[in-house]
Amino acid sequence: MPTALRFAPRTAHRRRDPRPMRIPMFDPQNPEFARVISGIAGASDQPPILLASPHTPPYPSTASRKISLRSKGSSRGELVIPDELRRILFESSLEKGGGLWMLTYPGLVRLDDQPPAVPIVHPDGRPGWHTFDFRAHFDDGRRIGISVKDEAHAIKNDVAGFLQHIAPQIPKSFADGVMLYTERSISPAMLSNARLIQAVRRDPPHPADAVVGAIVATIQGQVRIGAIVADSGHGAAAFRAVVRLIAKRVIRLTADERIGYATRVTLARRNDGEVA
Repeated sequence: MPTALRFAPRTAHRRRDPRPMRIPMFDPQNPEFARVISGIAGASDQPPILLASPHTPPYPSTASRKISLRSKGSSRGELVIPDELRRILFESSLEKGGGLWMLTYPGLVRLDDQPPAVPIVHPDGRPGWHTFDFRAHFDDGRRIGISVKDEAHAIKNDVAGFLQHIAPQIPKSFADGVMLYTERSISPAMLSNARLIQAVRRDPPHPADAVVGAIVATIQGQVRIGAIVADSGHGAAAFRAVVRLIAKRVIRLTADERIGYATRVTLARRNDGEVA
């Protein structure tokens, strides 16, 4: 005779409270805040875990005109300058790369995206307006209007000749000179390093910064970044600290290459140009 099947009795399930849990505003002195946070941590008898300060959104772009974000044929978006928490708009991947590179340029104190248009007279005598892609401000007071163009387009349309024609017309109140940037203005390694520098600038202060700074101050000749990292004992945080010192021109690369653990660096001289 087959054995009768036995079923375990159904256990009563606790009904979930449909009301969402209300978490009070960030206030360590609020007893309700401490109770909720301690409950989330699962240790109500332990000191509450304090949350980070509220997120501060970046300031809007200072661009003189808005760009369309609906294009299917180009890369459009924005960068955020860590030091200023300000957005910079770009209309192409080339323009993004130019902005990243300019943010690593020695002596740069501010980068304007899409600055106000300036009045010009075209080579054929027609009056018009020209909007530069960027305007760079330097610590010596100079301001440079920058046009970003694809190399093939720049050659075909003689953009360099056009900029040379309008340069004397640019009001001194706007800029002291003009510059053309194309994908051949910098090497792929320099662009890669600019991206890395932009990333590490977002890091909060870390003990590795002081340790790496002390090690770098003793450099004699050239040294590999990996050796600095190993001496510091801070691992990846030390590597990122080294990159920040490269960005600040405390040390410089000895060759045009992507920054890595095998990269050699040396102390920078006062008149060293950009190497990142």
